[in-house]
Amino acid sequence: MATEREMALTQAMAALLAGDPGACAPDGTDVHAWRLIRWEADVPLTDDQREALLEGVAEAMAPAGASAACFAADGDVMTIMLALTRFPARVHRDAVLWLCAHALMEHAAYNLEQDGTMFIGEEFADPADWAQRLAPMREISDWWSRVSPIGVSVARAHRANLQTSIKRRQYATMGGYVSRALRTETELSRVCFGFIPLVIEAVWSQHAEASLRSLTGQLNLNEMTRHPREALLAWLASLQPVLRACPAAINAAPVERVIESIRADCSLPYSQTNLSKSLGLTPAYFCRLFHEKTGQHFSTFLTRTRMEKAQYLLSGPEPLTLAELSAACGYPNKSYFCQVFKKYTGMTPGEYEAAYKEV
Repeated sequence: MATEREMALTQAMAALLAGDPGACAPDGTDVHAWRLIRWEADVPLTDDQREALLEGVAEAMAPAGASAACFAADGDVMTIMLALTRFPARVHRDAVLWLCAHALMEHAAYNLEQDGTMFIGEEFADPADWAQRLAPMREISDWWSRVSPIGVSVARAHRANLQTSIKRRQYATMGGYVSRALRTETELSRVCFGFIPLVIEAVWSQHAEASLRSLTGQLNLNEMTRHPREALLAWLASLQPVLRACPAAINAAPVERVIESIRADCSLPYSQTNLSKSLGLTPAYFCRLFHEKTGQHFSTFLTRTRMEKAQYLLSGPEPLTLAELSAACGYPNKSYFCQVFKKYTGMTPGEYEAAYKEV
């Protein structure tokens, strides 16, 4: 599709999301289907983070087609409309959408230090119906397990075998394993596209520091539609130098010390970027290692710890000004502290304090 047409699509979708009653898709556009995606932030976003996320949508979604996005009134839920123009076949679009959604989540987590949950809606034919497609949506892992051309139990077995090869750093055997697995497949194109997320997840289980961009740099999606087996195996071969460059497993003790430090004093200006640098880790590896140890993303854990401290201080005997309270919890900006606190508890700090004292 020409750039002019993509720009026209983007403008039309932006008008639709803004509620313009006269908005419609421009004539002459070859759109195979439309789809909505929703990203919900774990903690309130700043204006700069919202702007950066909106700017990152187009690049993340480009492999699937044209896109536009907007935030809800509360500023923490982003809705994305996609015009799926790149791949005529639905099974190809689903795998490509998985890549696009993870690219956006990676952008938010590693560049903006913001975690969230991604939800995927169903495809639809008329962009004017977008408001009726806001629900229901499925969380991305649940959505993918339902649409993947590889069944859950079979995918689990493939993933375990690939993880073994990766754990032993026998990367050259991955291509042979996949090639053998494809011999009995009758719907080769569907299954080859289904192997893309499966392989990436297997890699992340052993090399959490590997970014999606580095893993997909040599992935030729257009070639896969024409020669799926050959293109998939070529991609697997291209992963070998990328994976060999990944370090061996790193002792998680430094991350554990970070966790204890946050719990001991959450008022310090903790930053995922600075912490990962101080530990000699990439932001991606730090983020995934932190999640492995806590079951939470870094920003979610930090916010939860700070909000628990705020509630403790508000219920204590010592009266604190709002400035003192927010600073003690690691928020120099009082207004932002109140915004986070209300989202976390459903009350303002003053309302929480008053409610506690009434008990």
